[in-house]
Amino acid sequence: MNDIHPQSPSSLPPVLTRFLHNFGRVQLVFIALGVAWLAITAFTAQPAQSAPIQLAQKGFMAPDFSLLDTAGQETSLADFKGQAVILNFWATWCPPCKAEMPDLQKAHTLQKEQGLVIIGINRTDQDDPAEAAAFIQNFGLTFPILLDPTGKVAQAYQVSALPTTIFIRPDGIIHKVIVGGPLPQALLLAEFQQMQQGVP
Repeated sequence: MNDIHPQSPSSLPPVLTRFLHNFGRVQLVFIALGVAWLAITAFTAQPAQSAPIQLAQKGFMAPDFSLLDTAGQETSLADFKGQAVILNFWATWCPPCKAEMPDLQKAHTLQKEQGLVIIGINRTDQDDPAEAAAFIQNFGLTFPILLDPTGKVAQAYQVSALPTTIFIRPDGIIHKVIVGGPLPQALLLAEFQQMQQGVP
């Protein structure tokens, strides 16, 4: 009995051989197109890296920023290097913000000579600059009030509700973040003392 062996590619009919050869080329083309598409979609899905936003977290360095006040003067967080800083994010329509402003002003008055810096940051992207200016005058605020018209600084500090208060130690490390209010003067001063003493 004769043995039966599968046909080798060379023994296949020429038409079938050409078909298999061309089919392999088509497969390679589709595989190449698939790889190229995956590479393109992966590249376009990457977020823009030209201006990354450094987010604030307790125990990490506070992101620097520069904003204008109501008079158009620029102020940066770096201007207060070596001092304890309290950042207070607020808006005129926020009842707890209104309630805690007198205590922030009192803390500023009592401890500014001892190195305490209080900076109010108005969420101007959610507020009106004219109303913010009237608010400052009505409450007699003498600590710096800066305007955040794009909300970029609030985004960097992950502000999701108002008021939000950020306590920054003299070495620039975030000591504490408190969301909500109003914050009493006693708490503000106690946190200031802890920041001065380097208490975590």
